[in-house]
Amino acid sequence: MDTRNEILTNVLAAMSSIITGVALDQLQSVLVSELAKYEVQERCTEIVVRDGSAEGLLKKFLATKRIEGKSENTIEYYRRNLQMFLLRMDKRLYEVETFDLRLYLSLYKESRKVSNRTLDNIRKCLSAFFGWLHAEEFIPRNPCRALKNIKYDKVIRKPFTTEELEKIKNSCQTARELALVGFLQSTGCRVSEAVGVDITDIDFKTRELVVYGKGGKERTVYLTDVAAMYLWGYISERTDDSPALFTGKGSKRIQKNAIEAIIREVGQRAGVTNTHPHRFRRTLATNMIDRGASLLDVQRILGHEDIRTTQVYVYTSQRNVKAAYEKYAA
Repeated sequence: MDTRNEILTNVLAAMSSIITGVALDQLQSVLVSELAKYEVQERCTEIVVRDGSAEGLLKKFLATKRIEGKSENTIEYYRRNLQMFLLRMDKRLYEVETFDLRLYLSLYKESRKVSNRTLDNIRKCLSAFFGWLHAEEFIPRNPCRALKNIKYDKVIRKPFTTEELEKIKNSCQTARELALVGFLQSTGCRVSEAVGVDITDIDFKTRELVVYGKGGKERTVYLTDVAAMYLWGYISERTDDSPALFTGKGSKRIQKNAIEAIIREVGQRAGVTNTHPHRFRRTLATNMIDRGASLLDVQRILGHEDIRTTQVYVYTSQRNVKAAYEKYAA
């Protein structure tokens, strides 16, 4: 690993617990600019330099992911799973072989009784970590390269039907519940994005608002006339001075788990199974495609980095498949 790059990584890893976001980006920019002025060589007589601290390397890896713009939830997922791996691995990182990883995954599945989908996510964590270690020259080879994807049954997650959406709306008992349902259905926002929205973020004239998605990336989403009406009705009846669009107990900004609980309860009242906030997101994607939107447009609305993720969100009903057949083949 280039010494200047190692200094950069070490400093950012050490500072990532103190400063985040824009400040960390600015620190990186200054360090890159200053280090570029010098040739730096570490005092060492060894032919190969090893960083023996697995925990230290994990911190550097997480700092790198933070700089790349990964969300804190993703970083925490990496940290939790990789720490568990390091606790159970009695080899140094550069000694780990593909067989060790296969054995670890096998024992993990057996002891935790997890699904193949979950196990494949663990594999992806390991692959990202060892891929980074190899790219940064901390290890001579990447033992994950020979690890194949773990196959699992792909469950079709259906969107809400028009009838189900009507039942859900009719089962709302408060202006806040109706506003939440309308907001999620109209914008397709993640719950984590919805909790961060302020009233002043919304332009009710254009029915637009900017939300901040994974990694702090901003995008514009839109409100239907009906959703805007529900929101305005909810805001108008409030007596608090909180800037948050949605509030919870004590007029404080509502939390993610509270929104999930509200939507789940409304769904139970409506008699609609599997009612959760993310299903509104999938419904918006499917409805847009059904009405002629391009996959690229849907990708932008949902804020996906990879269009393949958007493809997973879109549910194609058998009715639409038959209609396409009759149009193009029959």
